[in-house]
Amino acid sequence: MKRILRLLSIIFWGFIATGVGLIPESNADEGSCYLKANHSDVFIIVFDLDRDGNQGPQIWQGRINQGESALITAPHGRFRYDYNSQPDEDQPLSGGSDRWCNNKETVLVP
Repeated sequence: MKRILRLLSIIFWGFIATGVGLIPESNADEGSCYLKANHSDVFIIVFDLDRDGNQGPQIWQGRINQGESALITAPHGRFRYDYNSQPDEDQPLSGGSDRWCNNKETVLVP
């Protein structure tokens, strides 16, 4: 009887240890994605969007050269961006669209 209880205890704790080890990996990519400049260099300011689609705080800003990408993390899995498609010229930013960000997928930006 003691052997059976010991075996069940080992199996139980084995399942617990396995489950705990998987949690960080499964959540690591949530809300993360790559922004990639598709056609030309671009300057971007990225804002978080809450569950209702309201613009929240700025989460990233910078220049992305054509063909390059930048990893961002959007706390709610959605973001909105403003951009300047001619980053070497001082001009107003254009409004981009709302996008989803998850599983480190690539999101093309103008």
